[in-house]
Amino acid sequence: MNRNFEILLDHVNQTEFVDTHEHLIDESERLNCVKPFIQCDDWTTILGLYAKFDLVSSGITQKETELVSSQEIPPLDKWRIIQPYWNRIRYTGYGQVFQHTINDLYGISELQENSILELQEKYAGYRKEGFYKETLKRASIKGCIVNPPGRPFKESELPDLLYQDIDAMGMIRMDFERLNENIVPQIAGLSDWLEIINWWFDKYADNAVGVKIGIAYFRRLDFKKASIETAEPLFSKKVQGEKLSETEEKTLQDFLFWYVIDLATKNRLPVKFHTGHHAMNNFMNLENVMFNPSDCANLCRLSPDTEFIFFHISYPYYEPMISLTKHYSNAIIDMCWSWTCNPIASVDFLKKYIVSSPINKIMVFGGDDLYIENLIGHAKIARRGISKALSELVDDKWITENDAFEIADTIMWKNAMEIYKIK
Repeated sequence: MNRNFEILLDHVNQTEFVDTHEHLIDESERLNCVKPFIQCDDWTTILGLYAKFDLVSSGITQKETELVSSQEIPPLDKWRIIQPYWNRIRYTGYGQVFQHTINDLYGISELQENSILELQEKYAGYRKEGFYKETLKRASIKGCIVNPPGRPFKESELPDLLYQDIDAMGMIRMDFERLNENIVPQIAGLSDWLEIINWWFDKYADNAVGVKIGIAYFRRLDFKKASIETAEPLFSKKVQGEKLSETEEKTLQDFLFWYVIDLATKNRLPVKFHTGHHAMNNFMNLENVMFNPSDCANLCRLSPDTEFIFFHISYPYYEPMISLTKHYSNAIIDMCWSWTCNPIASVDFLKKYIVSSPINKIMVFGGDDLYIENLIGHAKIARRGISKALSELVDDKWITENDAFEIADTIMWKNAMEIYKIK
């Protein structure tokens, strides 16, 4: 194997990550199997968010998916449902995360029928008090930034390890029930909704490290400035149960978006966006995804004082994102989840980024997962990809070996600690 790759892999393996994006619930919630996050407490849980999506893409039926997620079906029977589809997805990034996780965490080298009962036993034995800290230690992760499922902000049980975002998507999409925790007696008009948004920022901005907006799953990121005078009557119609036109709904969301951006900027919180490929199955509007890079550029132009962080390299439209960070001083790239989507494209992106755009504006790791065990596999794939990208740049004499060591430290943890002001 390539000497430079081996040298750099050794260095990268010894370097801790700051993990910049997960969806972890608290350990106590995991141990108590809190629904809807934990449907069944067996080995199929760590097939996770993503391998299950590839199973659907490969042809597993809705009925079979429901059986795999059922608490009533024995672990071995679940394997017999999954087995015909497993060989179709085992080579994908999602499949490889799972394989690395069960190998490195449980010592199981191959997912096959005669290993399922052992896998179930080791899964259950590992999942006990303290396993969150143990997993982060094994994955060589010094801390995670968590976009919490459920509430817009979660006061973590492990605040020194799991740093929290404010999730603002419900503020923009007007999730009235979830956000109004008895903050106002009734949402009668736009002023009430803005009071609720203000409450979340007033209460949690000092404890948050960023603001996450995942709305690209539902619309383009083409947010135009809108006045409160325009937004007020639209909000009144909506809160009274009248259906807004598509244009009216967009205008109202646009107003609320910029209201949130202004609050984040005043509180010196970076704003983070999902870009690129969509998780789950059978609904992605690829035309919207294609426009993500140009829409992100417009956000940077319209709000130059806001620090924008764009997730997932906007895969598969990743080269324009390098141009974006090269041009706009307030644009930052986070490669979270990209290693799992396509590890080879991520190597290509990182190589091109390093020789094109300032090195202080990229972060390279986050599993974007709900189940902490999978951080083992996510981290392994990312470390291999980072080492490959750096070693190829050394081989081609774009950088020196010493440069590569310095770059690894910068992109694996230093940038994240500076951008998110983690001490």
